[in-house]
Amino acid sequence: MFKLIMIPVAAFAITVTSASAFSGDMLQKLDADLSESQFSALKEARELRVDGAERAEVRAVLKAGGVDKDTMREIHRAMKELRAEHRVAVKATIEAEDYEVFQAVVADGPLSDKIESAADFALLVEAYDLREAGDMAAAKEIMTDLGFEKPEGKRGGVRGERFGDRFGNRADRS
Repeated sequence: MFKLIMIPVAAFAITVTSASAFSGDMLQKLDADLSESQFSALKEARELRVDGAERAEVRAVLKAGGVDKDTMREIHRAMKELRAEHRVAVKATIEAEDYEVFQAVVADGPLSDKIESAADFALLVEAYDLREAGDMAAAKEIMTDLGFEKPEGKRGGVRGERFGDRFGNRADRS
């Protein structure tokens, strides 16, 4: 997606679409230098997109709030860094088999909806260990049982079949 932002013609269209991904909570966690008007514009743009507003209306709100291509690049960079830090923290809790810390790390995120108990967490640890040992089929079966599914439109199960990529090294993909 970052490459798409670099294409001048598509940059602002992606800005409008991407603005819908930024909730107020996410924006506050980012290490991005946003003014109050930019922060408000991004929140308003997200609400408009969620409500089905036209791109032109969202674009106007972002422009009026001082959100341009450079601002969106900064936000995307900060989001990428935040996601990387989060993956490292989640991986550490799984490797340490520390359910209490895991709960704190994933609070209010999508993993908290999937891993709701210590028993679920134990299965997640088992799936992780199986993946690390190279038994992708068994790991995938456990992850499917936990409710993890391949998102539509993702080729080759990038997030579904190779769930372990979220927890660490991408170099060991097969």
